[in-house]
Amino acid sequence: MAEQLPFGMGSPVAVTYVRCALCGARGELVLEDEWLDLALARARDHVLEMHPGANVPKALRLVSDVAYPPADCPDVAGWVAQYNARNGTQAWGPR
Repeated sequence: MAEQLPFGMGSPVAVTYVRCALCGARGELVLEDEWLDLALARARDHVLEMHPGANVPKALRLVSDVAYPPADCPDVAGWVAQYNARNGTQAWGPR
């Protein structure tokens, strides 16, 4: 029998969470099987713009985590894209 998760959450999905350790901004999810390069580039650009003189590698945080999409979510990648768009990453767009 499958475990019933609370609040309509779907099964956990492995992600990497990319954020700025200096201010907590960015907060971008990257699915386990996706490349981190674009998320890192966007976070690097944020650090350079918002924290001039900061040590970029020390300012970036990558955290292995799990995300819980809604139970009725048919497209996890689409859900992650919507999550990232809410956090402003869509405005930066791919390079």
